[in-house]
Amino acid sequence: MLLLNIWNTITAWLPDNFQGVFITSREVIDTEITSVDSRIVSYWIVFFVFFALLLLGLLCKTKMIERLSRHLLPISFVVWFFGVIVYIIGFYECSVNGFSVVLRAIIASFKMFVVTHELSQVVPSLHTDVLYISIFSLLHFVAAFVTFLFIFKMLGFRVKSSLRLIINSYFGHRNKTVHLFWGVNAASCQLAKNISKHPCHSRDTIIFVDIDNENSENSQKKVTLDRITNAITISDNEIDIIEDIGALVDHCYNGPASLSDNNDNDIFSSLRLRNVGKIVRKSNMTHFYFLSEDESQNITGALNMLHDTSIRKNVDGVADIFVHARRDAGNEVFDYYSQYDGDSNGLKIKIIDSAYLSVETLKSKDGMLPVNTVNVERTTGLVYESFNAIIVGFGSTGREAFKYLYEFSAFVGPDMKRIPFKCYAIDSKMNEIEGAVKVQMSNIGDDELILIEDQVDSKSFWERCTSLIDKLNFVVVALNNDTLGLSFTVNLFRYAMTKPLANDRKLKIALRVYDSCNTLRMESVVNKLNSSIDGDRVLICLFGSVEDIYTCDNVLLDSQFVHAKEFNLVYENSMKESENDKMLSASEQWRLNFGNEAIQTIMEKYGISRYHAICDINRRIAQNLSNASHCRTKMILMGFDKDENLDRLKSFNNYINTRDRFTTKYYCDEESAILLRNMAVVEHERWTASHRLMGYAYGTNTDYVMKLHDNIYHWSMLNEVAQSYDCNVVDTTIKIEYKRLNKL
Repeated sequence: MLLLNIWNTITAWLPDNFQGVFITSREVIDTEITSVDSRIVSYWIVFFVFFALLLLGLLCKTKMIERLSRHLLPISFVVWFFGVIVYIIGFYECSVNGFSVVLRAIIASFKMFVVTHELSQVVPSLHTDVLYISIFSLLHFVAAFVTFLFIFKMLGFRVKSSLRLIINSYFGHRNKTVHLFWGVNAASCQLAKNISKHPCHSRDTIIFVDIDNENSENSQKKVTLDRITNAITISDNEIDIIEDIGALVDHCYNGPASLSDNNDNDIFSSLRLRNVGKIVRKSNMTHFYFLSEDESQNITGALNMLHDTSIRKNVDGVADIFVHARRDAGNEVFDYYSQYDGDSNGLKIKIIDSAYLSVETLKSKDGMLPVNTVNVERTTGLVYESFNAIIVGFGSTGREAFKYLYEFSAFVGPDMKRIPFKCYAIDSKMNEIEGAVKVQMSNIGDDELILIEDQVDSKSFWERCTSLIDKLNFVVVALNNDTLGLSFTVNLFRYAMTKPLANDRKLKIALRVYDSCNTLRMESVVNKLNSSIDGDRVLICLFGSVEDIYTCDNVLLDSQFVHAKEFNLVYENSMKESENDKMLSASEQWRLNFGNEAIQTIMEKYGISRYHAICDINRRIAQNLSNASHCRTKMILMGFDKDENLDRLKSFNNYINTRDRFTTKYYCDEESAILLRNMAVVEHERWTASHRLMGYAYGTNTDYVMKLHDNIYHWSMLNEVAQSYDCNVVDTTIKIEYKRLNKL
């Protein structure tokens, strides 16, 4: 019967004079159909049982369902197309023209996806046809399954996440470390992924709270299917990362920043995140992360967290609230005071500045150190040329890059003074930011930092770049636009390759990556350019990608502080006479120098307020951070640009032990003694540069309130005791590097 209807449908579209030709054939088909063996029914029953078992197996494999859900459009089209054919066959009637049959079949085929059918409109004779009904049922089942996949794609992740969250809140292990991310974005996903792979934190619990701020005003309305589907704000790529690391996910229609009552004792109950609250209270340590691009929301949410008394009772030790914000004057107050506030519920706010961290990653690349852009006299460590740079885009990253270049290019010339430094900062909105820049960097000379307002693609901009190209050592591109930044960098690279650089300079071009989606493309272009030239006369380096910034070492473990604590310990031990005084660990020594107890000591010693005492402690901390990062620069100036010079370094490690405390004389051969002394001068110039960046100026008497310091002067004009502190830094650098090489 099915074959007969197919034949009728085909011949109905043919002209009348053609239909008679096929009468005999139709009679043959009719005869064959009437003689169909009843065993076909049994075969189809076996087939559907097998299909049901196969489908059951697919349902058990969630990954298969997820793969199918990613290809819903082509699957839906194929099902719909065959549905149209089946309905055309079923709707065929001799009295109805073919065009109307097709239209009815198209509409009926669409209805399959809303789990309904038009079987009543099908020719009655096909209702008992086994083959037709089997295909008809199969197509409707597949259409319903496609609809299920669509709903699963929209709601399955959330339903599954809710079930996992409930199970963990009741049956999860106690005393675990929890990482709670407020909001889901590229930064939070990358950091969570890195934490989950870190050996020390691979077993920690990671929780994401998906915040839907757009629907926060309607959060009290009745929950409907439409609201649930619209509340899914996590992208497919983010879902894949979350699933891969096994993180828990919950959802709320507003975040901690939206709470109007700052004295709320239980934020989790207020936000209807009770299961998340249970997991947090069962943990012995919880770290909170506010990593969205909205700085004010991050800061407000973190401050509201400080008032949650339910967390205070359950946090063992100090938990950090990591906040993505700019390290400007206002936000540093939160950072500074939170570290020393004795009444903060065991929670400490820590500012995570992506601009600052991006430049810190640049410091860790030996090839992008300013010392590798100048010609150094290896026997003396002196530099006989100026240092020139251009920064394109003087936003947050551009200003951090300037601080880096200004401090780390403080080399000493033959006159034992800092070599000339000049940086051209170019920004299309310079008039809007010039005032703030000059206030923040008031002690930087106008001939050292030249502020220029210009468009990156203007004629005047390129004329300035081309006129300076042969004198440049460093270019930083931080335009907050990956496409524009990459285009400018490629054009500058090509032009630089056509011009000889003065005094055999080496030009470094640092390009900031802002969007992680562009990282692969930009890396491909940069690698091809770098590999296409012979030597390293011009080198492009990407920095500041999400993958480089948001790592467990950078954010959670704060590897910068680890190195700074080691430097501080070695430095302090070099100042102690008794061996018993040297038994402190790096953390203990750090706490002794920069902990809460040190605040009162500084207040009493200098007669300053608590605020200024905290600022002074952070000034000293910044010096340890810089000294730890500056080790490689000093070693390269001394000729230790490779790790093979262990014997020579061992000799210098012996030389530094010949110097008495508070003196500057090394008892060794004259050439080595001159090199060590010159490194002390370099350290003094670096220290001076860092203090100028912090707003310090020269004063006959040191005043931490007025930001005056009597050591901001030429090294030759200092007394020997003051000079000896610079020698101590050089000695500490050599000890640390010698210890590092011995471990290799």
